[in-house]
Amino acid sequence: MDTSLMESPITDQGVSFTVVVGTVRRECVVSKEALAHLRQMHGFSMDLMNIYGAFEARINSVARRLVLSGENASPLVLGPQVFR
Repeated sequence: MDTSLMESPITDQGVSFTVVVGTVRRECVVSKEALAHLRQMHGFSMDLMNIYGAFEARINSVARRLVLSGENASPLVLGPQVFR
């Protein structure tokens, strides 16, 4: 169950969203630096929310994988290093 773009506000850190893995619901933030990295990697010139939308499935997949691996930070912050 992924959140929609309407529920993903921009914060000081980046874009916040929620993932659900099994019965675990986790608040997450994909950092502005990570979004800039994705934008640069793919040569896009979009704003943060459009980059988030373009990569939402990948971002959510990485977040779910981190939750499954036992990462317990709250919120779970996804930096550029997780997208390399």
